[in-house]
Amino acid sequence: MKKSKNTKEAWDIQDRREEDEARACVQWKGTDVCMDLQCECGAHSHIDSYFAYHVKCPVCGKVYFCNGHIELILLEEEPEYCIVTGEI
Repeated sequence: MKKSKNTKEAWDIQDRREEDEARACVQWKGTDVCMDLQCECGAHSHIDSYFAYHVKCPVCGKVYFCNGHIELILLEEEPEYCIVTGEI
């Protein structure tokens, strides 16, 4: 698990990457979000909210920075539907 002292440090951690690492970045635009959370304490919760830049576990109170980066997993077989092609 990645840890940071504050939001600025979390942004710096988020921006570190290997040159050949495939990834995407969510561009938070202050819109609403729906997410299921699992805290390292084991608690599961759900959020429907606006401006979810940070989330807090309702059980233990730990606060997490919402990293805008999404892991990309390379597929060997292309699915038949729901493929979005990036713009250049």
